[in-house]
Amino acid sequence: MRWVKTLISVQLIFSLVVVQSGCSFLAPRRQSFSVIASEEDAEIYINGEFIGQGNVETRVPRNKDVSVMVKKEGFRTTTREIGTTISSVGICDMIGGYVFLLPLFGLLAPGFYHLDRDNISIVIHEE
Repeated sequence: MRWVKTLISVQLIFSLVVVQSGCSFLAPRRQSFSVIASEEDAEIYINGEFIGQGNVETRVPRNKDVSVMVKKEGFRTTTREIGTTISSVGICDMIGGYVFLLPLFGLLAPGFYHLDRDNISIVIHEE
């Protein structure tokens, strides 16, 4: 009878470790990001790639900084850098890693991070 209790305890602990392990791996690898330019026909580039004009929405990697450039002929080109921070899921992985070692693998996943901002407005000025 005692071995049954031990077996149930081991299964319960194993289940908790599996559920707590690396939740960041379950988070999406990309997140929505939108840019609104002050000029409707201004070109918007994200990480050097042309995305569209005026107002755009796209998905970008969660774990990499984003470089936004807005340009239009006759206006000064404007750039902004958006950084990343640890996501709430990443914080759970860190806390879980303190109790159980396995969740620390979540630190390797893109879901461990999120962008500091998920939308930005950029005003460009005439030269």
